[in-house]
Amino acid sequence: MIIETSNLIIEPISEKSLKYILKNIADSFNIPIPKNASIYQIKKFIEFNNKIVCFNSIGYLCIKLKNSLDIVGIISIIPRYINQELINELGYLTIDKYRKNGLMKEALYYTLRFIFNSTEIRELYSLIDRDNIISRHILENKMRFNFKGTFMDTTNFKDIYYLNKDIFLNIT
Repeated sequence: MIIETSNLIIEPISEKSLKYILKNIADSFNIPIPKNASIYQIKKFIEFNNKIVCFNSIGYLCIKLKNSLDIVGIISIIPRYINQELINELGYLTIDKYRKNGLMKEALYYTLRFIFNSTEIRELYSLIDRDNIISRHILENKMRFNFKGTFMDTTNFKDIYYLNKDIFLNIT
């Protein structure tokens, strides 16, 4: 699966892109692999990512600039339990130097369009730290996610947002 936009290429994460992302992401992004992962851990993560599709999810995707192939961020659609309910969670991160230029909005829009038009996924959730105003703005105002409630995630509260296929396809 490869998603192309006018500016971006969005594709499953590879060993090379994962190494770069781990070196350049903030500690706050919740990816289940340490920033200083060994080659073995990276290979295992890629194997794990390839198996996520079996759970009606997409896994971790790498976002690259189309003209230079520079890696600008990551999107994930992964299975997760919230209050004993299995959901598909949307996560995303832009590498610092590529923030505030609309690239993540573009990547999310085309990824959501692909998911809702080409998979069996009917609903997505996203958990956002309460103080992450920028992510909240993208979800609520740009992607039309709805606020569902609050969830205690290990040590802090996260706001839960959701979007279903019909709502997304009716606004685009």
